[in-house]
Amino acid sequence: MHIDLKPAPALQELIDDLETKICRLTTELAMLEGEVAPRYLVHGIEKQIDVLEEVLERVEAQQELIDLKQNSISLN
Repeated sequence: MHIDLKPAPALQELIDDLETKICRLTTELAMLEGEVAPRYLVHGIEKQIDVLEEVLERVEAQQELIDLKQNSISLN
């Protein structure tokens, strides 16, 4: 049995929430593809996914910077 005592990354909860929202919207979009859905609805969901993916990339990059800073502090 292995117990991980390392603290979770500071932004992990936000990253998980963004990934869940992207997954949910992607599923919703896939379900609409088989139906006759208004173009504005499909476009709106696609736009939301794009924005969330951009935010996710930025949050992940920020988490990497936090990790690097913590590692450099622990080396000193």
